Amino acid sequence: MASEAVLKYLVDTNRPYSCADVTVNLRGAYTKNAVQKALDALSESGKIKCKLYGKQKVYAALQLENVEESSDTEDYDTQISNITNILNDKTSDLKKAEANLKNLVSAPTNDMTKSQIEEVKNSIDKLEKKLTDLRNTTEVISAGEKKILLEEHEKSLKEYRKRKRISSDMLDAVLEGYPKSKRSFLEEFCIETDEMVNFSLKTQ
Repeated sequence: MASEAVLKYLVDTNRPYSCADVTVNLRGAYTKNAVQKALDALSESGKIKCKLYGKQKVYAALQLENVEESSDTEDYDTQISNITNILNDKTSDLKKAEANLKNLVSAPTNDMTKSQIEEVKNSIDKLEKKLTDLRNTTEVISAGEKKILLEEHEKSLKEYRKRKRISSDMLDAVLEGYPKSKRSFLEEFCIETDEMVNFSLKTQ
């Protein structure tokens, strides 16, 4: 009968199983309905223990001949809680490892870093040579060229002042509704003024 086979299986394995597990593990000797009826009957008669986890019923043999009545079955709730905690810890460790791996993969390799350093050195050498040439030059520009340069400089200076005034007006308008100080606003939005970086535009 299904009841005898189911009871023997649960006693021999001494592990909790659902109806579907028992049906599969009995290799189709009985239908799922027959196994379910057997499990319900054994549970009602007190020969096995039934626990409900969510919507699923789990059955386990009492094994009365091997253990005392007060501890006839393991505390599966505690086991599940412990396993859940372990799983959460492992999941957290996995996320940290994945983030670390992402950082390592995105970081430049040694060869790339060496190449970038070499490019910067070459750029510095070219700029230093250009600066030396400019310092040592004796070439004098004509009055006409000087006038053009001064006019362009004055034009750029006016544009700079105009844009700075517009920026200052916009900043003042925003600060009217901002609850903190001007300094806090600049720091929060990573804005640097000319005064903060000691920038001074030469007018001559």
